Amino acid sequence: MLTIPYHFPMKAEYTTLSTKGQIIIPAEIREQMKLAVGTKLSIQRDGQTLILRPITPEFIDSLCGSTKGLGKLRDAMHRDDKER
Repeated sequence: MLTIPYHFPMKAEYTTLSTKGQIIIPAEIREQMKLAVGTKLSIQRDGQTLILRPITPEFIDSLCGSTKGLGKLRDAMHRDDKER
């Protein structure tokens, strides 16, 4: 038997892209998600969908293993940063 979890409908909020490519996250959403000034966000594209996620310790933990094999690239990037 296939069980599909019930999801509460999401309330739609709307915003406009500025000429500088910026968006405003509506206050209600910022308050609900406890987003403060200076919060870093991850943005990913999934087809025609943009996914914004606050960079939190949980987000960082979810990345464990996602860069497997990229150690040499990461080391080179850190070397470049130190040289600047």
